[in-house]
Amino acid sequence: MDFLFSVLAFIVLVGVLVAIHEYGHYLLARLCNVKVLRYSIGFGKVLWSKKTGLDQTEYCLSAIPLGGYVQLLDERSEEVDENEKHRAFNNQSATKKILILFAGPFANFLFAVIAYMTMFSLGVPGVVPIIGEIEPESIAWQNNLKSGDQIINVGEKEVQTWQASLISMIGEILDDEQINITLKDKFGNVKYATLDVTGRTKELTAPNALMPALGFKPFVPSIKPIIESVITDGPADRAGLLPEDVIQKVDDVDINNWSQFAEIIVAKPNQNIQLEIKRQNRTYLKTVLLDSSADNNNQGFIGLKARIDQDQLKQYQAIQKYRFPKSLTMAVNETNQMIVLTLNMLGKMISGQISGKNLSGPVGIAKDAGTVAKRGFIATLSFMAIISISLGVLNLFPIPIVDGGQIVFVLVEKLIGRPLPEKVQIVFQQFGIGALLFLMLFALYNDLIRIFGW
Repeated sequence: MDFLFSVLAFIVLVGVLVAIHEYGHYLLARLCNVKVLRYSIGFGKVLWSKKTGLDQTEYCLSAIPLGGYVQLLDERSEEVDENEKHRAFNNQSATKKILILFAGPFANFLFAVIAYMTMFSLGVPGVVPIIGEIEPESIAWQNNLKSGDQIINVGEKEVQTWQASLISMIGEILDDEQINITLKDKFGNVKYATLDVTGRTKELTAPNALMPALGFKPFVPSIKPIIESVITDGPADRAGLLPEDVIQKVDDVDINNWSQFAEIIVAKPNQNIQLEIKRQNRTYLKTVLLDSSADNNNQGFIGLKARIDQDQLKQYQAIQKYRFPKSLTMAVNETNQMIVLTLNMLGKMISGQISGKNLSGPVGIAKDAGTVAKRGFIATLSFMAIISISLGVLNLFPIPIVDGGQIVFVLVEKLIGRPLPEKVQIVFQQFGIGALLFLMLFALYNDLIRIFGW
């Protein structure tokens, strides 16, 4: 069921982003009076189509939901009536061609701005970036970071949540391998630190590696190990655990808080554990066979929810919410930061300076799409904004079969005063297809590694 939901979420979310990208091309073509023959979401076999409008443009849904295309009238691919030659793409000026080609990625960036503006207008929930445990002798420890310090700036950017802090830290690492942070201690005193991570970019930018490598954890308020609810037919339910049970021990290890309990559970996928619980002043022993997490086969799952003091929790929650035009300014800044970060990540991935494990393919994106869709509207918008920016950036790369490569062809044609020979274009296009296939296979390999833990 989760698999089908993830596939459906992937098709819908990616389909929307592809439609936006292709609509950018479509709209600029129409504005430039270039005839649009077909507007397709997806590749391959056409599942549904309809012709409409003065130009009888064919609108299609196709079988492979991994992209789309806009087919323009072009003398290089079909016979063009003499009366319509002025509307053929190949007969347009270099400026018009570049505008039409750039419009797709621009539409993706514009969508990200609108998505972020909507999020900031509604309010983006997050966790205040307060540092918890510090690993002795770590980079954080050497720079005098303390448990209870709150991060308020990373580089020149003010941060209010852990997510914003980590994104900005990665940006700092990619920039010059120096993380400049401003903190506020428990007493309100401001202090500054520069974490020198020279030579460790590849290590720190691997998935989920940043905080462990720097040597700190987010602060987690102490939650008593009391069960609030039990998920039906989960491992805990099958073992007979009930709401109000107090967890006292796991495999003879004393449990003081829920965070400690969760760490033990996560580390024991598909294993038997013995719980000592207190129920109405009596002690019971329960053997529980854990499942693995639906999100990660290498993490254990027990199917319990903790009783949480909401008043205590609110102290550590941050809501990023702004009125217009501040929400627009923040959205533009966020989009710009993500574009720069994506470019840096891709560039340094290609050069081998950071780990290629960061690259996700359709399987990973589908899995993440299903997860965020369950988390609600704000999480889904955030995910779509990031994927939309990635799609826009990737399409601007100078690879012949994507928009960036076509823009390069137009610029070369403008420079030499004539189109590149067809044989040369075919060679470059074959190179582009090969590069994209390699990229997709490598990304798919990463997806399988993450999911199955190979």
